[in-house]
Amino acid sequence: MSSETVASGENDVVSHEVEVLRLYGLRWSVLAAWRDALSFRHVSLSSLVDHELDSARVKLASGCFSACAVGCHLSAVEGALTSADSSTQHNWVDFWLDLLAQSMSGGAETERILKIPAVKAHYLSCAIAGCACTS
Repeated sequence: MSSETVASGENDVVSHEVEVLRLYGLRWSVLAAWRDALSFRHVSLSSLVDHELDSARVKLASGCFSACAVGCHLSAVEGALTSADSSTQHNWVDFWLDLLAQSMSGGAETERILKIPAVKAHYLSCAIAGCACTS
């Protein structure tokens, strides 16, 4: 195997990882909006939800963590929110789970999801930062 083949394979892995992290930024935004919706409905949530959301956001913004590391936090939040919402009389679990699935599709679904003001507000505060170098 040539060094070009190895380098090409490594570039593919990095590109895939960055794409997953970009999608996780939108997933984080949907989860944060769901958390806000539950808080608005006075559904009690564990303080771990906020901690996990904050940890995921910091890891996304830093760009120094794998998709796996971020995904662990997001999965914990999704489980907690699903459990809390499903225990209410008027739950919206299906709505939020559909949005979460769509958030991982990319493309046109991303644009549609970002038309939801609560999701867009969180997305703008979480998006993966590009390079800020001027030279």
